[in-house]
Amino acid sequence: MSLHVFVYLLMVCLLLSPALLWRLDWLPRQPSHSRGGAIHSLTQRLLKPRTPLDCPACRLSCAHSSVVGPAPLPVRPWREVKSRRGAPKRVNTEGFACPNHQWACHTTFTSRRNTALYRLKTPSQQIARVLSALAEGLDPSAAERVFGYRQATITTWLSRAGEHAQILHERSFRHLWLPHLQLAELRTRLRSSKQVLWLWLAIDPCTKILPVLQLGPRTQHMAHLLIHSLQQLLAPGCLPLFTSDGLNVYFYALTAHFGTWRQEKRRGRNVRRWQVAANLIYGQVKKCYRRRKLVRVTHVMRLGTETALQVALQHLGFSGRLNTAFIERVNLTVRHGVAALARRTWATSQQSPHLLSHLEWWRAYYHFVRPHAALPRERGGKMMAQRYRQRTPAMAAGRTSRRWTAQEVLCYPLSPVPCVLM
Repeated sequence: MSLHVFVYLLMVCLLLSPALLWRLDWLPRQPSHSRGGAIHSLTQRLLKPRTPLDCPACRLSCAHSSVVGPAPLPVRPWREVKSRRGAPKRVNTEGFACPNHQWACHTTFTSRRNTALYRLKTPSQQIARVLSALAEGLDPSAAERVFGYRQATITTWLSRAGEHAQILHERSFRHLWLPHLQLAELRTRLRSSKQVLWLWLAIDPCTKILPVLQLGPRTQHMAHLLIHSLQQLLAPGCLPLFTSDGLNVYFYALTAHFGTWRQEKRRGRNVRRWQVAANLIYGQVKKCYRRRKLVRVTHVMRLGTETALQVALQHLGFSGRLNTAFIERVNLTVRHGVAALARRTWATSQQSPHLLSHLEWWRAYYHFVRPHAALPRERGGKMMAQRYRQRTPAMAAGRTSRRWTAQEVLCYPLSPVPCVLM
């Protein structure tokens, strides 16, 4: 009798062992595929769209718009106030205005005012050389040994350059018409804290510009801030095609910002209902890793159809396949350009504001100074038919006509008031 019980238990164990191994991921759930192969047969969970009421930035802007304050006094151009007598003007002041509303301050100020070099005694060439090295991947501690300046001084320069670059980006990149955008996030950390931070990025594959950049945790709130900032930079009527990784917070943020409110009658009363834009296309590339190895790649269409996405991408000159190759390449570029983001490095930042300033300065250097190898070059004049001019992302986006130097970016004056033609 005991022999029969032993045989019965042995058979039960043999039957249950494959299920146990499959549960522990010791057996593959799907047949072997190539590393980049995509599987479309997996069913995906349907996501419910959100509304602008779920975005904290949209709620705050609506609250501010409801409170109407006194309009600021307009700044009168100086050409309407000054006398026609005297020597002719030699310095071109077109596009700048005095921040004093009295128009009669009778004071002089340095040309470095409203720049990153204001009240600095070090020559601008030396500061530009140090900051260029930091934008090319040099650590501030290594820059101290190379250039001979104290690390605290270099950090101060970097903070001021980051604030100046952020304002320059907000002034230069407005009303953008971007047909295609790829979204992703990059993991990093600080030296003085164990908290994990994420760098949120978006790239236009056509011009290679980075319209938005956010630093914070990997939460729905940060996704809303990213898409809200992006929407403020886009031109009216611009609806890009979006692709990203498998993070579902992008879906909720996109559906909350791209759409319109519609008035509907429900139970005898008018009710506002949020309607997501019908031509909004959004696809995800979901990657499944097991033991740090890529085992499965799945393409999921969250909004729109695969046919519409393929036609739109082919119209822009791409292959038509859903991918995030451009944003993945930018992740590698920013890791090489910012020493604090490199893997397995001791050059981590102490605080998040310092890291954000470094990122803003790197983005300005990336947009205006550093030529991009993937952008087609333009021919010169007739006398230089065989030579080509290197292009930067800002040139490709039509925000500047030539390539800048790091010193020109630092010395570009940004007045605190809106520019008034003189």
